[in-house]
Amino acid sequence: MIITKLKSYARIKSQLKKTDKIGIVSCNTCARMCETGGEKVMKELAFKLKKDGFNVIDMDLIGFACDFDQLKKDELKGDTTIVLACDSGVYNLKKLFPKRKIIDALDTVGLGAYDHKGNITLVKRFR
Repeated sequence: MIITKLKSYARIKSQLKKTDKIGIVSCNTCARMCETGGEKVMKELAFKLKKDGFNVIDMDLIGFACDFDQLKKDELKGDTTIVLACDSGVYNLKKLFPKRKIIDALDTVGLGAYDHKGNITLVKRFR
C-alpha cells in the first residue's frame, strides 16, 4: 500500500477561489486505510469547505485512483478537482482532465504494510 499524509486544510483552501466549482475525488483503498481519504474524509473536507463558503458540487469515491480505468467517467462536475489520493491518482486525473484545475490534497510518503491488527508500517520512504 501507499502511505499518504493529508496536507493542512489551510494549504488546500489557499489554492481555491470562492468562484471555483469544486469536485472532490477520493481513493477508497490506500488513502482510506491511511485515514487521508475514503468517504469519511471526503465528506469532512466537503463540509469544511462549504462552511467556509466554497462551492462543492460533486464528490466521487474511486476504488483505486491509480487505476486509470476506474477514473474514466463521462464527466466530473466542476472546474476544480481536489484529489484525496497518492501521486499516482493525481497523475491519472491530470492526464484524464488536462484542462481542469487539479489540487493534490495529500503528500505521498512511501510504501507501507498493513498488518492483521490494523497497524500501518512505513516500509520504504519515497524521496
